[in-house]
Amino acid sequence: MKKILLSTLLLTSLLTGCSSSPKDAAALPSTWAVMAIDGHSEPVDALPKQPELVIDNNLTVTYHGCNTLKGKLTLTGQNLLTKNLASTRKMCIQNEQAIVDGFVKRMLTGPSDYLVNQNTLIISSERHTVTFKKVK
Repeated sequence: MKKILLSTLLLTSLLTGCSSSPKDAAALPSTWAVMAIDGHSEPVDALPKQPELVIDNNLTVTYHGCNTLKGKLTLTGQNLLTKNLASTRKMCIQNEQAIVDGFVKRMLTGPSDYLVNQNTLIISSERHTVTFKKVK
């Protein structure tokens, strides 16, 4: 447990040192592809298409996976929270897709911390982390 905590603190320190300000909402609007869940890319790699998170200039967020999620981001310091998150309710055939969709939904319904590091967006809670790569 101690090793995990120290590793997480070290990684966060490194990312914070070379990132844009996590409080800078201007770095969020973009299209972001899901790359990893808790540092593991296996559930995402198994999908035929990487799910994407689109954040527009008005901080409206739309997630395209098996299900579509849509809502309005609220930012408070380093925390983000999505108000009125609406979701389709399709039955996802692939277990990996359901896992990825579930993690993204939990991060968006936060509150979750966020960090933007050049072409990477990291959204994390006390228990989990979802990493995104900038697509556009």
